[in-house]
Amino acid sequence: MNRSEARSVLIVSGGTGGHIFPATVFGRWLERERGLSVAYLSGSRPLEAEIYASAGVEPYRLSLEGSPLGVRSPARVLRRSAALLSAFGETSRCLKAVRPETVFLFGGYVSFAPLLLCRMRGIPVVVHEQNAVAGRVTRLASRLGAAITAGWQECSGLKGTYTTVGIPVREPRRLPRGEALRRLGLELPEGTRVTGVASGSLGSRPLMARLLEAAEALRGRGDVAFVLLGEPVPGGGENVHFVGRQWDMNPFYSLCDALVCRAGGSTLAEALRWGIPALAIPWEGAAEGHQVRNALCFAALGGGDVWRENSDTPLARALEGLLERPASPREQTDGAESLLRGEASRRLAGAAGL
Repeated sequence: MNRSEARSVLIVSGGTGGHIFPATVFGRWLERERGLSVAYLSGSRPLEAEIYASAGVEPYRLSLEGSPLGVRSPARVLRRSAALLSAFGETSRCLKAVRPETVFLFGGYVSFAPLLLCRMRGIPVVVHEQNAVAGRVTRLASRLGAAITAGWQECSGLKGTYTTVGIPVREPRRLPRGEALRRLGLELPEGTRVTGVASGSLGSRPLMARLLEAAEALRGRGDVAFVLLGEPVPGGGENVHFVGRQWDMNPFYSLCDALVCRAGGSTLAEALRWGIPALAIPWEGAAEGHQVRNALCFAALGGGDVWRENSDTPLARALEGLLERPASPREQTDGAESLLRGEASRRLAGAAGL
């Protein structure tokens, strides 16, 4: 069946993997379980193209590289504003080609033009908000009468209603320890407890320095190793191992007895799905404090602990407490159940009547 014959939906997602991976997981589910033809629309950042390619997806692309809001350079504001205007024409051509019966918005700056055009043309819109604080486009969509679905048990900032559905995440595929080590290019002694670190999300150099200090403080234990996603930085001891960027997360998560990460909604949802105790370190500069709210929701579900960068508790002590937590799935109910048991795609489709 070709695209012109199949029932079609369009999924709009851009920016980071935290938006894109849930979108592609949901899209694959719609194809497999509902027999729908799924198209994707993204921005034009190279990272977006790389993430989509890792999922085997070729999206339609807008010429946007980011929102003009919050940009200090006048030249960049003008450039991004011009790209935003162009995005309306590009989105219109995409809608004409796909002819979707429903459009799903997964956040990011690419969602603005599709939201407005779909509302003008009477195309049903469902927004999925991965954070516990609604973003700008989600708030606008709520005011325009679009259906809002949330990844967490709260979605603050909305005046309208929303439905908690959870966050679609990649299905866990646990590998034997030896295979996971081989695929990551590591050799670790038997019995070593592995703390995985999502270093690409951590970003902050001062925070990375504190993490390496904590690893050094725990080096005397001898049974703890830190495996960091991302490229090596100076200062790591013999218990610190960098494995570069990974798009297939199964080897990494299969090794983890504990996880240290920023508090992006999708990353925390994956930790819950895998049953890995996590120390969530919110980025304090995140818009409207959404990472703090994500982390608190995560902790409330029993997923792990929250450590703030201004905390009086040493990071090493917080990590020791994390390693004492059992790595097992937590039992929850209602919307939280979909975070833990992979029900998010079904519930999100249900919100759209699919």
